Amino acid sequence: MSTIELQNLTKSFGDLTAVNNVSLKVDENEVLCLLGPSGCGKTTTLRMVAGLEIATSGNILIDNKNVNELETRDRNLAMAFQFYALYPSLTVGENLANPLHAENLSEKEIKEKIFEIADILQLREIINRKPHQLAEGEKQRVAVGRAIIRDPQCFLFDEPLSRLDVQLREQMRGQIKEVLSDLNKATVIVTHDQLEALTMATKIAVMRDGLIEQISSPHDIFAKPENTFVAGFIGTPQMNIADCNISNINSSVLEISLLNQKIEIDFGKTLDINKNENYFLGVRPRSFDLVDAETNESLSGEVDLIENMGSEVLLHINSNNASFRTVQSRSHKIKVGEKIYLKPKKSQVHLFNSDGKVIAHG
Repeated sequence: MSTIELQNLTKSFGDLTAVNNVSLKVDENEVLCLLGPSGCGKTTTLRMVAGLEIATSGNILIDNKNVNELETRDRNLAMAFQFYALYPSLTVGENLANPLHAENLSEKEIKEKIFEIADILQLREIINRKPHQLAEGEKQRVAVGRAIIRDPQCFLFDEPLSRLDVQLREQMRGQIKEVLSDLNKATVIVTHDQLEALTMATKIAVMRDGLIEQISSPHDIFAKPENTFVAGFIGTPQMNIADCNISNINSSVLEISLLNQKIEIDFGKTLDINKNENYFLGVRPRSFDLVDAETNESLSGEVDLIENMGSEVLLHINSNNASFRTVQSRSHKIKVGEKIYLKPKKSQVHLFNSDGKVIAHG
């Protein structure tokens, strides 16, 4: 069975703790994306799984077996990195075949595997070319092919698409996801690109400063963030997160003071909160409906700046010397200087306590 499990994994470099007490499990046929800003510890975590870094403490289990003491070559993992490291003197076919030479396969079996992978990754037409004759996207597909051509227990990918342009990234995301779905292996992908994680992963672990902030499905990471860091890190444009306090509580309906305004929001259930304490309210820019007039469920503000986004526009709203943003359809024909009224969409509002931890989504 193909599984990866980390138990209280920690890695320190002198006084710096790069990975701090990380625990997670990746089951067979799961794709886990380690997602976070540069320097958060995601690549160090992957390197410990691969055996390229020695853990300071904690355990690494592959297929339920502790591999802490095993060399990289003995862990039966396949890896692909952002730097392709293709052999320049070998053709695409020879690069693909290289990992198979240690498996005592016949020449016929090797050839069959090469062409099988070449067909999956659309490499058949360039099978006899050398790396210097390939485009970046082709090199990346060869690197991925070289990783999956064997039958390892698990797959590890470190920023596999970071060197590609936008169009190639989009194409490769779909191709890699399709290939991985057929392999029934535990897979870990390191990325700082949230779109990459949201589209390729079955599970996402968001990291910051060596810690895991949240592990969940792509949908829940986006729709139900557990703290303000995850809420602000996931989503483009970023979520609006504003200081607020609760001025009145009427069962599930809260009267919230923010941006020097008051707004009523129904969270659908009674919450264990107190009046006049500090909280944070989060609303994504696409989670506002434009309304015609001010109501007790809306916020108002003046349009300061308009950014064109094709069929949509990103509006920067000034409200009592504070600002927030909303994405609206271009068809509304809103102008700079215009006063507008925005109502948060039901079940798309997030309330956090003063420590940044979620209290409710409503």
